[in-house]
Amino acid sequence: MLYCKRCNRLVEGEICPKCKKSRHLRAPEVGDPVLLCTVRYALSAMIEPLLEEEKIPYSKAALGGSAFLGGSTILENYAFYVPYGAYAGALELLTGIFADDEEVRLALREAAD
Repeated sequence: MLYCKRCNRLVEGEICPKCKKSRHLRAPEVGDPVLLCTVRYALSAMIEPLLEEEKIPYSKAALGGSAFLGGSTILENYAFYVPYGAYAGALELLTGIFADDEEVRLALREAAD
């Protein structure tokens, strides 16, 4: 598995499926921020306390979808990033808790693809 330092994704192949480049790929390092998932506000409000409770370090970035509609955070999508060293635990946590939630499962798969 390789890490795309441009997209902050873990990549299975020789080319990042997001940026379509190979020059940004390298072996992942423990502290590399890895995209865990991108979800809408309501789901981010559920995911954030779960990561905090498990003491999984993370960062959350607003993706700016609501700027056209007055800037309400309820309309935002958020990307969650965790250090590579915590990625497996965070993925297992969310996969287990949201096992029946198709939207979260899809968000986790899309981040990994």
